[in-house]
Amino acid sequence: MLRPAALLRRLALGTALLTALTAAPVDFQLPAQSAADALLAFSQQARVEVLFPADELGAAQANAVQGNLEPDDALARLLAGTGFAAHRFSGGKYVVRSTAQTSGSITGRLLYPDGKPAAGIVIALAGTRLSATTDAGGRFSFAAVPPGKRQLFANAAGWHPLRIDNVEVEAGRISKLDDQRLQPVRELEQLEPYVVQGRSARLRPIDDSAALLGPRRATGNLDLPRGADDALPFTIYTREQITRSGVVALNEFLQRAILEGDASARPPEQSGSFDSKQAFAGSSNLKLRGYEENETVILINGRRLPEVQISSNQQPQPADVNFIPLSLIQQVEVLPASASAIYSGNPVGGVINIVLRPDVTATEVNATYTNATGGYDAPQTSFSFQHGQSLLDQRLRIRLSAVRTDVEPPTETELGFRRRHAAFVPLADDALFRATPNIRSHDGTPLFGAGSATFTSVAPGADGNGGLAAFNGRAGVRQLDFYDSPAGLSASPITLDSPYGRRQRRDAYFGSVTYDPWPWIQIGLDVIHSRTVMNRGLDVLTGNFTLAAASPLNPFHQDVDITLVDTAPLVGENYNEAHIDFSSAVGGLLLRLPRAWRLSSDFLASRSVVKYRGLFGADTTRWQSLIDQGVYNPLRDTQHYGPPTAFYDSVLIYRGGRGRFVTLGDYRTLDVAARVTNQELNLPTGRSSLVAGADYRRLQLRDYAEEFLYADGSRAADPMLRRGRQLERYSFFSELQTPLAPRRWLPQWIRKIDGDFAVRYVASDQANEVNTVPTVGLRAAFAGGVTLRGSVTSSKRFPAPFLSRSVALPGGPDGGAANQDIITDPRRGESYVAQVDDNVNFFLAPEDAVTQTAGLLFEHGEEHHFRATLDFVDTRKTNEMLSLDANGTLALEALVPERVIRAAPGPGETVGRVTRVIVGNINASSRRSQSWTLGVDYAWTGLLGGTLETHARVLYYQRYERQLLATQPTVDELNHPDGTGSGLLRYRADFGAGWSNRTYGFGFEGQYFHSRLLPDYERIAQGDKQIRPYWQFDAYAQADLVRLLGWKTKRYGLRGQLRVNNLSGFDYPKYYYDGAASGVQPYGDWRGRTYSLSVTATF
Repeated sequence: MLRPAALLRRLALGTALLTALTAAPVDFQLPAQSAADALLAFSQQARVEVLFPADELGAAQANAVQGNLEPDDALARLLAGTGFAAHRFSGGKYVVRSTAQTSGSITGRLLYPDGKPAAGIVIALAGTRLSATTDAGGRFSFAAVPPGKRQLFANAAGWHPLRIDNVEVEAGRISKLDDQRLQPVRELEQLEPYVVQGRSARLRPIDDSAALLGPRRATGNLDLPRGADDALPFTIYTREQITRSGVVALNEFLQRAILEGDASARPPEQSGSFDSKQAFAGSSNLKLRGYEENETVILINGRRLPEVQISSNQQPQPADVNFIPLSLIQQVEVLPASASAIYSGNPVGGVINIVLRPDVTATEVNATYTNATGGYDAPQTSFSFQHGQSLLDQRLRIRLSAVRTDVEPPTETELGFRRRHAAFVPLADDALFRATPNIRSHDGTPLFGAGSATFTSVAPGADGNGGLAAFNGRAGVRQLDFYDSPAGLSASPITLDSPYGRRQRRDAYFGSVTYDPWPWIQIGLDVIHSRTVMNRGLDVLTGNFTLAAASPLNPFHQDVDITLVDTAPLVGENYNEAHIDFSSAVGGLLLRLPRAWRLSSDFLASRSVVKYRGLFGADTTRWQSLIDQGVYNPLRDTQHYGPPTAFYDSVLIYRGGRGRFVTLGDYRTLDVAARVTNQELNLPTGRSSLVAGADYRRLQLRDYAEEFLYADGSRAADPMLRRGRQLERYSFFSELQTPLAPRRWLPQWIRKIDGDFAVRYVASDQANEVNTVPTVGLRAAFAGGVTLRGSVTSSKRFPAPFLSRSVALPGGPDGGAANQDIITDPRRGESYVAQVDDNVNFFLAPEDAVTQTAGLLFEHGEEHHFRATLDFVDTRKTNEMLSLDANGTLALEALVPERVIRAAPGPGETVGRVTRVIVGNINASSRRSQSWTLGVDYAWTGLLGGTLETHARVLYYQRYERQLLATQPTVDELNHPDGTGSGLLRYRADFGAGWSNRTYGFGFEGQYFHSRLLPDYERIAQGDKQIRPYWQFDAYAQADLVRLLGWKTKRYGLRGQLRVNNLSGFDYPKYYYDGAASGVQPYGDWRGRTYSLSVTATF
């Protein structure tokens, strides 16, 4: 990976070389004459278009130009000394303006809805007599426009009038507008202008505008267009915001930006936990409004984003949004409501729809590098390439993209959280796993003679052969330092090399083809493939062993107990490695019918294969045997002296065999849909949008046989067979967005009243599921910029059948196979194998959720633009289902004793072993949440030649209650939490301000995380009743490097950004029970203060 400086130099060099390319020389014969006449003659001889102010140039005298010259050189000679200069635009046009820079220019492009150029359309500049006609490519230009905020109009028969507001024109600058699309008129009606914003004065990456989403494509976004002012309370995160964040993966951006997400949970790739299942958990942190991860639906272009599933996870896992390269994303739409009617699934918490960029005819290269500022190296890098091109008179459009992302996590050596936390965690002698082995007398006899200590520890660097002398000065000395593994990372919280996250490399490739064989039909195919390679370093093995008095290795001449840590460095630091191969294809057919009707059919097919190579653990019985035989020396410093060969051959247990990758999950999905849409439907009440259709979804997880083998291939345990299964669902749906009354019926103080109505019927024979869910949204816009909105949405879920179940032999009492699994018995404090049966509860009630929202919007001003929103969201959930696995059932044994069958207690036992656990779904009673969201935005477009923007958004939970069972009391999770709910914060906020013009921009952003009350059982160890509040402040600076460096090019772009996160450097608040054993609650990057450098080149 290139360092940032080297990458910047190469991009700059490449841009400079491209700039040097000019048109072919022309034989010019131009006598000295008036500048206006000379430019007309130049235009004819060079066969190019030249725009100039004729009145001003008529009085200027041009120079004679003769000879074979390039057009740029000829124009420069022609206008030398006249006080005017020519500037070349894309498409070969020239604009001549005064070097005194008393005026600016406007250029743009007008397209039809299907993306084809709108030629011959007249564009008028309001307040002047200037007009322009679009050329064959749909391009138009205005020269010598006075500075200020301008307005453009376009009119054409059969099309809505187009008005472009707030076009910022600066003296000596070219205002290049985004591509604009005409809107067709299908019936006789009052023609109101279709209004868009000029947005020409902002510094931004290409294609950040929502207006660039373009017309419906065969494989594009299935959803109807959504906006922040809709009847449903959507929040839109633009490409500009994503780019400004400086991240290398989408999940990290969403973790920061979505206030309704779980602030206390880290993205799995940044988790400090060493739970093996977390490695394949998808974006489990994106659970909205305190509900579970499977109650947030994640979509890509309106289709369900396929998940990654492994056989050991019985229920479907959340999708991993990081499979989507950032360079492909146009915007992210978030709806915190239970809108199953629109999006299917079970979106009790809400919906996240990731919208991909439309077809872009450009080449873009981006590099992003982030690292810590704290004097250590934990880099994250991303390099992406994207190219789009139109062929066959724009009937064929192709796009290719490739992305490489690398992440190196920080370690305990660099952060020190776990060591500081360990000082406050009391440990028993048999759990003191540290840098060197800790030793204690087996029966309490002094180790070094009468009256001496009964414990000691191995000296650092000892080889285990120094006898009693090796312990001189170490009587009564416990080893408390963390273990330093011999090679790279190590996957345990007790080591100095334990990572906070995982080392990861991801390569993603995307290809898209869209073809219009005839104007009425379009076919498309999008394909993506990614491979993710990740690991957390060496496995760390721990154990408690006895060194017999008679052993030649024992210098104490009495039985001693030894607590030690060891690794297997000869297998390699990256032996424990996972590969996730994810592939998906989207194919579509779109028919353009009369009167703006569209008939489409599409499919999404995906497959994810998870392979893993690694250790299952160590056989402690064989390990003890090697000690008894004198083959394994437990008195050596295991940090410096590795285990013997016999340890690798007979003690280590390998998954599937030594050196083999085993398939943990082979998961496939298929979604097929057909729909009819019309976004220009003329009803008696006004222009409306309609979509109706049907879809089918199939999930399939293949069987998996899990084997545990020694190095010689012999079995360490019976194999575990996990049976996969196939699930199918189908649904019928429709949605109508329409005005509720014609505009002419409304009084002047009401601008419009419209609604959003949707319904979906869902069924599944396999899941015994049949349900119908509606959605209703209403909006009323009043004079003065005030809008009221409200909605009622619903979600209904039947129990989701498990995708896999474990089956083990030998058989049960009747000779058939019994379902066996390893359980953890909290009452006995041990793990063992027990029979686990799935109970089919035919009386289980479906889970119902209803979300009601009410909102107030206010928007006012143009140069000083102010926008405020206030939304209230209330969700009631009844018959909530708990999917209990074996360990979950055991944890609730007191509440569901009929599901746990135990044997009679043995001698001296207070409780017997579990013989059978009945798992499955049960109905909990209810859950209810109420929250408020306040958003305020202000923009001043005329400040110092640029735009000042400020924003603030606050989320407030008014209520969050949960009742586990009808026989239990309702728990207030905000004021008196019991620990069963998510890490809810009563308040959470983000805010920021920034200023930018066309050359550079800068700003700051901040986040606030309110205190979180803890359940009673956590408060003693915490030393407080809550986790303290936390603030974070970030700053960024952006620049258009082409303009900043004065390069003479209009076709190529080079933009850069430097961002510093966590400028304040505040320590994360203390949290004793953090799952990463760090003792803190991280609300941002584990690395603390970080910087991010991004460079984007376009051509």
